[in-house]
Amino acid sequence: MKKVFFCAHKVVAMLLVLSSCGSGAETEAGGNVAADRIRAMEDTLYATPGVDRKGAQALLDVYLLYAKQHPLDSLTPEYIFRGASLRSTLGDPQGAIELYERIMRDFPGWRKIPDTYYLKAFAIDNGLHQKGEAEKAYQTVIDKFPDHRFAKDAAQMIVNLGYTDEELIQRFEALNADSLQAATQP
Repeated sequence: MKKVFFCAHKVVAMLLVLSSCGSGAETEAGGNVAADRIRAMEDTLYATPGVDRKGAQALLDVYLLYAKQHPLDSLTPEYIFRGASLRSTLGDPQGAIELYERIMRDFPGWRKIPDTYYLKAFAIDNGLHQKGEAEKAYQTVIDKFPDHRFAKDAAQMIVNLGYTDEELIQRFEALNADSLQAATQP
């Protein structure tokens, strides 16, 4: 009970800090205080093994509030990106996809935009299990970012879409056995 109260107390404090950090004209000090508090929440959440659903939801809420309060801040796309990851972790792939699409729409020049496209495709594939849509999304990664490291991964994911889970396991086991055999031969 103390942990839940402590977590809720931290969220309320964070929400107060974020809402006081500016409406239209953000202050650098206010943004830094909010970012420091977010880092503290992240450290607390990720210090414990397993998934703390309440803590993850609280952090997601804070990320999205920060993005709302600071729409033009350089940290905003990063926090939305992290929020998308949390939504996936919490079993909400559609919510994650919506956040990835928000980044694509609002921050098309962001440094992690190729990652965003790839993770959207991955969420469609592994979260929604929509193989046809996933293939289109992976192909978009290849078309938009042909020289990025995720283009090669996206191409492999398209190939993997043609296999059942059991077939993929057999393929990976065979590859692993071949690797081990090659490593032990003189």
